[in-house]
Amino acid sequence: MFDSIKTRLISLSIAVVVFTLLAATAANYIIVRNHTQSQVLSSLNELASARSATIAQWINTQRNIVNAILPTAAMTDPQPQLIQAAKSGELQSAYVGHADKRMYFNAEESLPPDYDPTSRPWYKLAAASNSLVLTEPYMDASRNQLVVTFALAVKDGASTKAVVASDVFLNEVVNTVKAIKPTPNGFAFLVSNKGVIIAHPDSKLSLKPVTELAAGLDAKALKQLQESGANWQEARIGDGDFLLRGVAIPNTDWVLVAAADKSEALQSLSALLRAAAVVLLVVLVLAVVLMTTVVATLMRGIDRIRAALDEISAGGGDLTQRLPEVGRDELARIAASFNLFAEKIQHILLDVRSASNSITTASTEIAIGSQDLSQRTEQTAANLEEAASSMEELTGTVRQTADAALTANQLASSASSAAAKGGDVVNQVVRTMDEINNSSKKINDIIGVIDGIAFQTNILALNAAVEAARAGEQGRGFAVVASEVRSLAQRSAEAAKEIKGLIGASVDRVEVGSKLVEAAGASMTDIVASVQRVTDIIGEITAAASEQSDGIGQVNGAVVHLDQMTQQNAALVEQSAAAAESLKDQARRLTEVVSVFRLGNDERSLSRPAPSPSSAAAGSAASTATPAAAKSFKPSGFKASPAKASPPKPAPSPKAAAAPAPAPVTAAAGKDDDEGDWQSF
Repeated sequence: MFDSIKTRLISLSIAVVVFTLLAATAANYIIVRNHTQSQVLSSLNELASARSATIAQWINTQRNIVNAILPTAAMTDPQPQLIQAAKSGELQSAYVGHADKRMYFNAEESLPPDYDPTSRPWYKLAAASNSLVLTEPYMDASRNQLVVTFALAVKDGASTKAVVASDVFLNEVVNTVKAIKPTPNGFAFLVSNKGVIIAHPDSKLSLKPVTELAAGLDAKALKQLQESGANWQEARIGDGDFLLRGVAIPNTDWVLVAAADKSEALQSLSALLRAAAVVLLVVLVLAVVLMTTVVATLMRGIDRIRAALDEISAGGGDLTQRLPEVGRDELARIAASFNLFAEKIQHILLDVRSASNSITTASTEIAIGSQDLSQRTEQTAANLEEAASSMEELTGTVRQTADAALTANQLASSASSAAAKGGDVVNQVVRTMDEINNSSKKINDIIGVIDGIAFQTNILALNAAVEAARAGEQGRGFAVVASEVRSLAQRSAEAAKEIKGLIGASVDRVEVGSKLVEAAGASMTDIVASVQRVTDIIGEITAAASEQSDGIGQVNGAVVHLDQMTQQNAALVEQSAAAAESLKDQARRLTEVVSVFRLGNDERSLSRPAPSPSSAAAGSAASTATPAAAKSFKPSGFKASPAKASPPKPAPSPKAAAAPAPAPVTAAAGKDDDEGDWQSF
């Protein structure tokens, strides 16, 4: 899914947008939440403080009533004052208990005879305190209402003389607590520090432990609810979560706790989250549409580049394609770089194609030259066979001359005739030896041409290897071909040198034989001229005939050896022809490899012009015509390696000069090739 750059860019852009929106929403939510929590806490504090002030005011009123009836403790009949206090203060009862167990009420009460007020909890609590005390609330059995007792002791020093007290219904306090509504489903309750519920909207919970309302509201939690500056506490009450905040009632151990429904108190946060979710979805959809459109527009250029590369790599090899360079952004720069790359590759392959065509032409010419050389070599071999036959005849004639010398006196006339015939044969041998000498020189010239061809082929192979190295991965196959061609050229050069050496030796031997034949001719002339003196010099004739027999034997051996060398030359020429055919096949294969690419027309001028037919026919003589031009095409950055100067070559014969040139472009040789560098094309 994420293999495409387009998908990655869209996903990344959407992720950035979503992350930004989430961060902004989270920041807004935190700010609003803190503000809302602060408002809710402030509202709870204000509400609880206001209602606690109301309850505290009611407590102070009841305390004032008790303080007002305090003088009745010294009266002998305090009932009228107690009745008046009960009416004005809406008390359940007002009474006074003395230390001597006397008891006075605002109304008549039937008390048991052994009733002792000093044993009652309200009396003991007041006697133990130096100020007005408030008892724990209790349920009035007759009216099923909560009642609390306010008591104040009258002391004489450390002893208690009497206790003035009043019982008050907590209806007003309960109603005040029930009226507290922090939220529509919120409520409040009044609890003592001991954890006993005093007032609650549900009267069934009155005087029950507060843990029955919420399990976590113990004494420690109640104390924390009253701490100023503290945050609210959350509690699970019934089926809902509530936010609790408590305020202590002054002069009591009571705590007024306001409970706000959490969902209602923080409903603005929920609304904010819903609105943020809607906005996030809307913006996400818009971002997807917008980023898809923008990225698709930006990726069109990359798609064009991909299509062009696919066209090249899929087998079409169209290097004539060019991408439009629109704008000045990165895609336009990529398109420009791609166009430059394609143009360079196109030019390189055009050079490779031109070089392969040149190699094909050169290999064809080499093959033709090799075939011509093979024919000439065969002709030379035939001539050598004729020379060998003539030498055998000459040997027989010399033997006859030696035999005839024994009977020269009787066969003078026959000796004269035989001597004449011997002179003719010697002249023929002289002509034959001259022809052999000329043929050997021609063979030597042809071998020089083969050597030049091998040298130029080596140059072409080196240049092809350089061009293949420049082509990089695409030219690796051509580099292998160039290496094989170079190897074949080196082998051809070595074979040509060997043939040249053998031919040189043959020429030397032929010259020796020619001299011997000339000497034989002179001897035969003397024989003809001195036939009249045969009798006198018969011994000399016999010795001369013996020497002639030995010389002719040597000449015959030389001719046989020359025939063997000629056969070897023929084999080498056939190998050279086979190498030329292999080079031609490799060049054709290189052309086929390059033809895979669509290169268009090569309208630019190449570094070297193609050879014309006239220059191709100029042969090896044209190779030495432009040495400076050949040197001017060395590749830049190439350091020449020193090489020995080639020995001067003999001038080619007319037939060799008319032979086809072995390569369309040649390099200087001999003394002009003093640097030993290969040449580029």
